[in-house]
Amino acid sequence: MNKHASTNLTVYLLRHAHSAWARPGQRDFDRPLDVRGVDDANIVGAAFARFEKLPATVLCSTARRCQQTCEIVLSHLPYKPQVQSSDELYSNDHAYYIEQLSKQSDTPVLLIGHNPMMEDTARFLSISAKDRPGERLQKGFPTAGLAVIEFEGTMSQIRDGGHLSEFLSPKRLRKKAQKVEG
Repeated sequence: MNKHASTNLTVYLLRHAHSAWARPGQRDFDRPLDVRGVDDANIVGAAFARFEKLPATVLCSTARRCQQTCEIVLSHLPYKPQVQSSDELYSNDHAYYIEQLSKQSDTPVLLIGHNPMMEDTARFLSISAKDRPGERLQKGFPTAGLAVIEFEGTMSQIRDGGHLSEFLSPKRLRKKAQKVEG
């Protein structure tokens, strides 16, 4: 394949699911998911598994809540993508997130990390958005929120920006499920 050929790339940005408050003496890094977080990760994982393009690679913070979110979400996929865990995704800013994404191969990639980096990354990379996904992102990036950004070109060019095509949250997915059931 021509290295400069235009391709349609997909980047998924997933904020870790809801976590418990730190217990006395517990580091923020070690906070686990709470019951709501486990439920939310399962809801988002089930929805994510229905996407046409699934990730070949997952970049994931080594923080406990991110690792747990990753494990739950990936359990819904028909195959297990390659997971690259990184301490640096815990404490670096959105520029670091974008740098790591730009180094990936030209296949769909999922990044699981923290706020405010996830929100900043999504806003920086989304030069255009459908009305509803853009409106949802403007309200913030909730725990277990999933932004879907599509790009033309190669991963090394993602700084040029892409299109926010979808923005899912557990709350929205629950509402959709209730409409179907009701």
